Amino acid sequence: MMALPTYFERNAEAAATLIQGFDPVFVAERLEVEVIGIIFDAAAAASTESRAALDMIVRLTARIYPTLAIVGLRAPSTYVAQLKRLAKSINPRIDLLDRMENATRIAVFGETQVPTVRKAVGSTWFVGSDNWFMRLSRNAPVGAGNSANPLAAGAASCVAAANVFRAIFATELGKDLLDDELWFSLLDMREVDSASANPQLTRLVLRDVHLAGAGAIGNGFLWALSRLTWRGTLHIVDPETITDSNLQRYVMAVASDRGKTKAIRSASWMPRAKGRTVESRVMDWATHISAQQHVADTVVSALDSARVRIEVQASLPRQVFNGWTQGGEAGVSRHRFLGTMACLACLYLPHGSALNEDQMVARALKLPDDEPTVRDIRQRLQQNKPTERAYLERIAAASGAPIGKLLAYENQPLSSLYVGGVCGGAIMEFHAAALDAHADVPMAFQSAFAGIALAAELARPTRLPHTVTQIDLLGTFPPRPGRNQEKSTTPPCICVDEDFIDVYRAKYPTETVGS
Repeated sequence: MMALPTYFERNAEAAATLIQGFDPVFVAERLEVEVIGIIFDAAAAASTESRAALDMIVRLTARIYPTLAIVGLRAPSTYVAQLKRLAKSINPRIDLLDRMENATRIAVFGETQVPTVRKAVGSTWFVGSDNWFMRLSRNAPVGAGNSANPLAAGAASCVAAANVFRAIFATELGKDLLDDELWFSLLDMREVDSASANPQLTRLVLRDVHLAGAGAIGNGFLWALSRLTWRGTLHIVDPETITDSNLQRYVMAVASDRGKTKAIRSASWMPRAKGRTVESRVMDWATHISAQQHVADTVVSALDSARVRIEVQASLPRQVFNGWTQGGEAGVSRHRFLGTMACLACLYLPHGSALNEDQMVARALKLPDDEPTVRDIRQRLQQNKPTERAYLERIAAASGAPIGKLLAYENQPLSSLYVGGVCGGAIMEFHAAALDAHADVPMAFQSAFAGIALAAELARPTRLPHTVTQIDLLGTFPPRPGRNQEKSTTPPCICVDEDFIDVYRAKYPTETVGS
């Protein structure tokens, strides 16, 4: 298991949310026999879109698979070496091969029909793009354009990575549906046909954009934005640091980023350019929007909390684009406050009763949920009290988790153990508790796709007519994945409250229902 990344257990947990059953040894054994081939020719090496797609496929596959075969066919050796360095920076343990003969799954970029590899029969995908259109085929090369638009190229690699995962775990997923031919537009989020437009991308103007959350989906968004030409202002808002468990799905992060502040590190990924301002905000959303005097034109929500999403909408930005992952899905939604369609808060209003945070923590740590224990947990959470060894020993005795793993959280707040050890998947003995808490542990290809789709919302010249785009990446790609969702009236949302509507209209006097 030496070639598996140090954060392998996080990969195993992510796989567990998608496949039937859970056994990290089984997942490791399944992955260790796989050799993922990344094959490209000189045409791909010369194409800006193919280079974007190759960058993304390496960032996705190096995080989970212990062996890659990165092979250039008459392509510059310097570029092959560059991709190998990227793979090593993500997983320093990874095994890198120079030949494709032992590949079990293959992604091909460029215009060359590669020889049939016996072990990869039925598991070879040709990956490409043309500006806004992403292409995938199991039969023949699809080529790539040379536009300045990386969005479809990156998305195509996400779908190729999803197909690789589905092929490997077809039995466990209960389905063997793979994408044979895919031609899909990120411009209008539907299957390409004879009427599909494919306009050239112009330089973007970011009108006071606030990225709320520099996590997994935020990384996909930032990957796209780092390759787009834009000017304006981007605020990156996130109070946390990058941990080992994050590396499983943060496509921009590399192994050496552990311990770095997300917002500050994220800003460093944006190339400097005239007319471009990137602000790192190492704070939560409430603190940030208060400092902004509650003014934010456009919010890109890449959060993992329903509560904070509602906070974002309650701060009344002019418009919100929201990305999420759930199960095998990746999704994006579009929100204005006025009109009949759902605002962001509508999607996340609580329905029915639920455990409070104190009870959830007690249950996750296998502690009794009697009043004294829950009251003690509440005080520890509210006061950020350092967790002493004796308390960790109590948790170890109750849960069966090894004390050695728990000691990593000694003298840290109890919330750190819950977020990192339970929901973050750092302590596998709490896996069942993470699932009970509905901890979202997506695969990297899901988060990256959702982030790229968010970037497309800013790059698209006209707004899409539907509220939600929802794509199951564990099945064949849907031809038209969009749908509308109306405002929530039961329970009533803030967007149907006259006081909130009046404040919104006062902030944006020229904003109308159709604007």
